[in-house]
Amino acid sequence: MKKQPIFLLATLAAAFTSAYAEEKKAPAAPDPKHAFEYRFSDDLKQTPDSEARLEKWFMDDKFGAFIHFGAYSPLEGQYEGRGEGFRYSEWIQVSAGMSAEEYHKVAAAFNPSEFNADEWVKVFKDSGIKYVVITSKHHDGFALFKSMVSDYNIVDGTEFKRDIIKELSEACHREGLKFGVYYSQAQDWDEPDAPYLNKRTKLSILHPELPVGYERDMDRYIQKKSLPQVEELMKNYEIDLIWFDTPAEMTFERAKQFSDMVRKHRPDCLINSRIIHSGKDKILAENLSLFDYVSVGDKEVPTKKLPLYVESPDSVSSSFGYKTHGDHYYHTEKELIERMVHTVCAGGNYLLNNGPMGNGKLDPEAVRLYGILGKWLEKNGESIYSTRRNPFAETPEWGDISISKQGDILYLHIMEWPEGGELSLPEMTAKATAATFLTNGETAEFSQESDVLKIKLPEQAIDPLNTVIKVVLEK
Repeated sequence: MKKQPIFLLATLAAAFTSAYAEEKKAPAAPDPKHAFEYRFSDDLKQTPDSEARLEKWFMDDKFGAFIHFGAYSPLEGQYEGRGEGFRYSEWIQVSAGMSAEEYHKVAAAFNPSEFNADEWVKVFKDSGIKYVVITSKHHDGFALFKSMVSDYNIVDGTEFKRDIIKELSEACHREGLKFGVYYSQAQDWDEPDAPYLNKRTKLSILHPELPVGYERDMDRYIQKKSLPQVEELMKNYEIDLIWFDTPAEMTFERAKQFSDMVRKHRPDCLINSRIIHSGKDKILAENLSLFDYVSVGDKEVPTKKLPLYVESPDSVSSSFGYKTHGDHYYHTEKELIERMVHTVCAGGNYLLNNGPMGNGKLDPEAVRLYGILGKWLEKNGESIYSTRRNPFAETPEWGDISISKQGDILYLHIMEWPEGGELSLPEMTAKATAATFLTNGETAEFSQESDVLKIKLPEQAIDPLNTVIKVVLEK
């Protein structure tokens, strides 16, 4: 019994030594399924023709509106008490276990009678948005445009009988906004031959009429519907960008058919990477000829500077389609501005989604949030539009940095107000000649010794959402 204290002390010492050893170990390697370090090799480089297309407008415009709108919108994330547990309301056909025949009835009842393309575009333009991308066909297979390939579309299959893609495209171009379409090229729950992304999607539920052991033929689906509909979009509408998604079973040869079709009819139309990569796949150099820029994962904000130009598909809420049933949330104004800034400073565009309501009106909370971003951009837009990624090796603890396209102006985005009334920026190899707070236009006091720039700050942030300091550099 007398030896027990010694034993306990030895045990505690061993535990402490083990814990200390664990603490001193190198940090765990990044999860290869999620880490930007895994997905992007530093030697990746866009093809010259992709760079030329991007520089025409995309790299300068920075801010786009993403729109998930379709037959699922009136359901708001629930169908007959089912499906509300899934995060994305636009997946209601799968989450509620609906057959294609059952979902056809939902689609036939879709009547967004209060849709007004000009009203939508006014909201977007007033919010500082430069381009718009809408779901022309989501995974449910239902199209928002007049298609000669399939009558499963809003013109031929509903009482609404209007071509939303045509109306919105024309409204955007009238107001000087670029226009793009989302198209689900691989997944199509209405087509038995199309592949499915995950275990929730079961052929026996979607198409119970099929015989047991039915063998899918993806190439038959591509030739029958997917590729011809993409050709319709390219030939019949003024499309500046096409946004492919969930490329299940998309080989290089299959993806090239879509890329070639786009290039044939609209050589300047931008193509995103999900023509062949899912948002979190490793980017392969041999596939760079198929697309112009990389769509990172849904609602993913870059954590480092990236060698390829990217776009972050974010959303004002946790769902992409309009959702009122089940758990869901909206981001705060500060969160959205910070997510936009970090994306731009990493070298990319920010595509902020909203899900309109089933009646065709924009979600009021989305309109409010877009408006807040628009007011911030009225004063701080020059730190976003036509800028390039952070030129420094690291992202600062207090926020992020963008630089003008000409390389003569730094924009310091202060998201966490530094203590001590001073902001310090090391590794400043260029000489600063002026500093100004963009929010109020007032001059900021600064000094520069060697390669360290120091800027005097007021006690509190001038703009609680994101205070931007404009630093002019000696030419």
